[in-house]
Amino acid sequence: MKKLAAQALAFQYQLQIENAQAVLNANNAALDMIDKALKDIIETNQKLQMINDMMANAVKETEKETS
Repeated sequence: MKKLAAQALAFQYQLQIENAQAVLNANNAALDMIDKALKDIIETNQKLQMINDMMANAVKETEKETS
């Protein structure tokens, strides 16, 4: 009987550990999504800066050619 009670208690603790791990993983999933979104924003900003520089150079070249 003691063995059965110990097994039940161990099973209960195992379930609590699994529930805690699920909560932690859920929180990490949200942080991972935020991290990915920030990375996408940074990459997009860099691409827009590159396009802006290209257009500024194109305008300068056009103005130089028309002068």
